[in-house]
Parts: sequence; C-alpha cells; structure tokens
Amino acid sequence: MKKDKYSIPVLIVLNILLISALVYFRLDAVAGNNSNAKLHEANIYQLKYQKNIMFFQLFSEGTRLNPSRFLKTEKSDNLSFATIINRPRLVFRYSELNCQSCVDAMLTQLQNNKTLDSSNTLLLAWYNNPAYLYQFKRMNRLSLPVYSIKNTGLPPDTLNIPYFYLLDKDLRVSNVCIPEDVETSSVAFLLKFETLM
Repeated sequence: MKKDKYSIPVLIVLNILLISALVYFRLDAVAGNNSNAKLHEANIYQLKYQKNIMFFQLFSEGTRLNPSRFLKTEKSDNLSFATIINRPRLVFRYSELNCQSCVDAMLTQLQNNKTLDSSNTLLLAWYNNPAYLYQFKRMNRLSLPVYSIKNTGLPPDTLNIPYFYLLDKDLRVSNVCIPEDVETSSVAFLLKFETLM
C-alpha cells in the first residue's frame, strides 16, 4: 500500500518530465527548421539578385549608345556623345537617386587610381537640377569630366545603382561591371584591369 501511495505521484512527475522533454525537443527542432528556412530563403534571394545583375551586364555588352543623345555640362551646355568620345573611356554611371555611400566609395576608388584621368575616364550622372551636379563636382574635388544624362539607354540605368563600363570611340559598351552594394574590392580589381587595356 505504501508503494502505491508514492508510486502514482512519482509516475505523474515522470510523465510530466517526459512530456516536457518531448515538447522542448520538438519546439527546438521546429525553431531550427525555421532558421534553416530563413537562411535558405536569403540564399535564394541572393542568387536571384546576382542572376539579375548578370543579365543586365550581359544585355548591355556590345550595345551602341545613340551618338545624337545629349549630355549636359554643369553649366547646362548641351553636348552630344559623338563630340566628347574620341577614344576609349572608362565610364562611371550614377544618379542622385543612388546610394550616396556607394557612389562615394566608388569615386574614392577612381580618385586613388593614378592612371585614370580626364583623358580616359568619364562620369555620367543624373541630377534633376544642373546646380546639384556642379555642387557634387566641387564638393568631391573632381578633376574628371562629369556630365548629366537622364538615360543612356542601357538596361542597368533602371537598377538605381552605380556601375562602370568601357565605352569605345564608336560608342560601343563593353566590360560592364555592376558592383554589389559598397563592395569596392571588385571595383579596385576592375580599375586595375581597365588601366591595362
């Protein structure tokens, strides 16, 4: 009888402990699956983003820019592409809508490369107000030519992120590079590569 008196509460406590352990391990497994699912989802998003960027780069290669398209100087003068491109140039394309820290990081890479100057480099920007273009050039102490153009006709213009490409004297685009965020190591590599050409 004494055994029965203690055995039922002991069995109840053991059952509660066993059920608690099962619930704990089941919830832990579900939480682990959720974090794995989130990681998997983030990886899929990154792959889709990189695939999208590669398509923009691929579809831009070999494109010929419209020679009659006009660029604006910081003084609001209109120039056509044909009048300013007489030799291959590295073009840095950005907009006032782009991430400013991204633009600044890429400009720093351009300015640190001593082989790039106004004879082989060109900045194509878009500013609603030409005064902002002048202000941007003055604040960044840019010696490189900067022109304002809303749309070059290249697919990456729709991405709202800064990018680079080579433009030959026939206005053909090649070596399009769309860096990810503020990742400047690829930009430094690109600039070293471009100076060899």
